[in-house]
Amino acid sequence: MNSIKIFKIPSIIFLVTFTFIFSSCDGDKFQKENIDGFEGTWELQGRTMFDGVIIKIDRNKSGDFKGKILSLNENKFVKIFAKTNDIWVYGISRNSNYEFKLTEKKIGGALFSLYGLDTSKDFKVQFINKNTIGLSAGGSNPKTSTVRYVRVVEEENE
Repeated sequence: MNSIKIFKIPSIIFLVTFTFIFSSCDGDKFQKENIDGFEGTWELQGRTMFDGVIIKIDRNKSGDFKGKILSLNENKFVKIFAKTNDIWVYGISRNSNYEFKLTEKKIGGALFSLYGLDTSKDFKVQFINKNTIGLSAGGSNPKTSTVRYVRVVEEENE
């Protein structure tokens, strides 16, 4: 009789643990995000120096993503080190079904290169929704980041 109780307790614990793990998984996270969602016009938000800069991300002839500056903000460093049509986003690649890597130009990159320093920065990127991209450096979660690219929705004239 004791052997029946011993057998049931681990089975029940396993069943409860298994049910808890799979019921708490977010199924949306396993769906594959379309990388083409990056194409469009975006406003940079969440970094004081870059707030309001507008970039347009497109694919070039070889199929790589590039983002060019369409308009600058009023920050004096941005005005000194950047101009319209400069490439801001150098590449976007997939890390997983829902996470990407975005390589962005550092402001003053030409000056940094004179001293052998990095001229670009990699970010972990996730779509928060189809019109907002969250960026994070290091181990933080891009979905909760305040550094974002927000799609500029062009209004149609009637």
